[in-house]
Amino acid sequence: MKLFSPLLCSGLFLASLHCADASDSSTFWAIKTSLGEATMDNSSHNNGIGTGALIAGEIDGQLEETTLTDYTAGVGLTLGQRFGNWQAEIDYLWRYRTDWDLVAPTPSIQTITNVFSNVETTSVMLNLARRGVLSQFWSWEAGLGIGYVRNNVEASFIERATDTLPEFELKSDTKTSDFGYNVFVGVTREVWRDWTLNVRARYIDLGDLEAGPFDGRAVNLNGEHSSLEMQFALEHDF
Repeated sequence: MKLFSPLLCSGLFLASLHCADASDSSTFWAIKTSLGEATMDNSSHNNGIGTGALIAGEIDGQLEETTLTDYTAGVGLTLGQRFGNWQAEIDYLWRYRTDWDLVAPTPSIQTITNVFSNVETTSVMLNLARRGVLSQFWSWEAGLGIGYVRNNVEASFIERATDTLPEFELKSDTKTSDFGYNVFVGVTREVWRDWTLNVRARYIDLGDLEAGPFDGRAVNLNGEHSSLEMQFALEHDF
């Protein structure tokens, strides 16, 4: 992901200009919704929780799971230009509330440590796609793109209550920006005059996740974020 240059984004659009006769072109916009399964992979707290020692058969501070999944939903807009069978587009999507919840047994303090996080993600992708005819009413499409991703992680660090100590909780709000990419396939159908239904399946890399540090605990959490999504859009030519 880090190897992609922002200059490639404009290159996608420049390349599309040479794919078809400019006389066979149109501009369109779309409103869309998205349903997906988000994956938070390679989660780590960088040895910030527990001692790492083996205590009563458990490694103190070791995460029970480092890969988590959750459902996510979003809404967005697209603005694009068609040139024959090719199209270049700017795709914006906002996703709300993906849960990134981590559990670490910490027998050194005789409790369980949780980090519960809500992840809100915004992505802006510059895509290049090609379409072809499937039947009288249906067309296929396939494409790819790269762009900008912003993750906002609201996290709660919790050390559960013990027989002698009350529950201890700290909060943080961390915003990170990154580059991402996406690949997709889909089908389209004209539904009325200049309106077209677009159904698209895509994989999108959503950059890196970060949470922390927390006041009173030098804990920084990291992970990798991606999503498999189904998008439903109504496109309008103008």
